[in-house]
Amino acid sequence: MRRTILILLVSVITQGAYAQINYGTDSATCVTKYQIYRNDYKNKNYEEALKNWRWVFYNCPQFNENIFSNAPKIIYHQIKKNDNNKSAYIDTLMMVYDQRIQYFGRESLVLGKKGIDLLKYNSSKYEEAYEMLRKSVESLGNSSSPTAIVSYFKSITVMEKKTDQFEKQDVLNAYVFLVDVIDYNLLNNQKYEKNYKIALTNVENMFEPYASCEDLINVFQSKFEEGKEDVNFLRKITLLLSKKHCTDNELYFSAATLMHQLEPSASSAYEMGNMNVVKKNYSVATDYFNQAIKLEEDNENKSQYYLQLSYAYQMNGSYSSARSAANSAASLRPNWGEPYLRIGDIYISSASSCGDGFDRATVYWVAVDAFMKAKSVDEVMREKANKRVSTYSKYFPTKENCFFNDLQSGDSYKVKCWINTSTRVRTSD
Repeated sequence: MRRTILILLVSVITQGAYAQINYGTDSATCVTKYQIYRNDYKNKNYEEALKNWRWVFYNCPQFNENIFSNAPKIIYHQIKKNDNNKSAYIDTLMMVYDQRIQYFGRESLVLGKKGIDLLKYNSSKYEEAYEMLRKSVESLGNSSSPTAIVSYFKSITVMEKKTDQFEKQDVLNAYVFLVDVIDYNLLNNQKYEKNYKIALTNVENMFEPYASCEDLINVFQSKFEEGKEDVNFLRKITLLLSKKHCTDNELYFSAATLMHQLEPSASSAYEMGNMNVVKKNYSVATDYFNQAIKLEEDNENKSQYYLQLSYAYQMNGSYSSARSAANSAASLRPNWGEPYLRIGDIYISSASSCGDGFDRATVYWVAVDAFMKAKSVDEVMREKANKRVSTYSKYFPTKENCFFNDLQSGDSYKVKCWINTSTRVRTSD
């Protein structure tokens, strides 16, 4: 019995202390005024909400975190309508953020909100705003809000213009980091995807003055030698130059090559293959595309790699290997017509090496067969296929050519050369 009484006594004391900490000494009034201000707040009657919010804020600040999360909208209203007393309300807003951290923690989140408002309402304090936003965004990373990301980048561009603490390189580094955060959320945060798209547009617009290929290359070139063994540095170079379509230069090629050596992946091997295709290094490109195929597990990606491998082989004159790679691409994606267009193109590329006159003209039969196959499996390819069929049917043998080779329309015929494929006789006239 004594133990039961003791437990009840401890419980009453504890609850009383908790009530005093959270509600203040007048808990009933606190609850009433909180409910009144909340009702006005929900109805967007911020003028009426102010009086009761202020009482709750000063007398029982720990009652509910809504007191702090609701405060900005109430104070924004006052800032907007009280231009002569604007600075006092801005100071109040900053103080609210400080006390929110004091009572409820979550410093990284709140500092982001504080920095956003300080930069917005008192831009002369951009250095203070930058520090708040830096701490917030660096701490929260991928959880950073779209608005905090934009404000942080804005504060950096202001710092670069108005202080000697920042160089273009700092802006570039911040851009790469923030775009990485935005890209993550565009892929993984569907609820706020629209907001992150807007953030990306705003960041891109602010970055535009720093975005010329010449500027980017000059900035990175000066640091390339000392950073060429740092995969993160190399990733920054390739990401930024790629996003700005500045890939047709030796810096990008060197950085991508080194990054692939340090951290080989299917995507980096594929990118290296494409770059070597542009440089017409087709034998090197085939090596990279084969690496990409070996490292890739996703069949759709692998089929794309096979198709590019086919093109590299074709441009190198390895027609049989090119056809084999295109067939591999088709087998991985049965409803994709592009590989069959490629096979037709390979046949046409090789026609001049398959003899003259009649023998050469027969190659166009199998090429058109491939184009017809493309549109039969993939409706999207219909227009491209039809144009090719129309163009290359004109190169079929004539009736006279067929007659002298003891053939007529509809007969079966095996095309010679490396092709060694059966088809059906047709004429151009």
